[in-house]
Amino acid sequence: MLGGTTAPAGPFLDVKKGVEHYDAMVWMKTKGISTGWKVSGGYEYRPLNAVNRDAMAAFLYRLAGSPKVSLPKASPFRDVKPGQEHYTAIIWAYQKGITTGWPDGTFRPTQSIKRDAMAAFLYRFAGEPKTSAASGSCFRDVSSNQQFAKEMCWMKNQGISTGWSDGTYRPLQSVKRDAMAAFLHRYDAKF
Repeated sequence: MLGGTTAPAGPFLDVKKGVEHYDAMVWMKTKGISTGWKVSGGYEYRPLNAVNRDAMAAFLYRLAGSPKVSLPKASPFRDVKPGQEHYTAIIWAYQKGITTGWPDGTFRPTQSIKRDAMAAFLYRFAGEPKTSAASGSCFRDVSSNQQFAKEMCWMKNQGISTGWSDGTYRPLQSVKRDAMAAFLHRYDAKF
């Protein structure tokens, strides 16, 4: 018993068996893609928290097997410094072309990543595969002239994202950690 309730069956105290994306969140821990937060009595995943941009880089870096990274003498981003949490993963993502950051030279590591930008990161991580879908024809709220339309449609065509039951993708909403687990789990099953 944990605090008067039944302990979770999985590796995270705040992820109970039967919740949406349960298997994907357990997979994240099992594969070493997410460690979660250490708390008294174990670890929490915090499934409804937004994914920050630095964590997105870390998830992809770990999914790639945490490859060796040749760290530069100076960071390519003025707001990312050596020794900072997820520094190696951010540099790796930059070197691999997964992220370019903003035109002002920032990466904005602790800003939550929006669903459209997450699609772009994952599409680039996949090697920018050819896609036959017309950009903007996949979700009701994704138009062909929208930034990252091709990447969002690629996610749908690959079955990585199903969107919401109303046919929307909600590109400017922050990605929640439970949904991120589902996206990465589906991606890993396909590629």
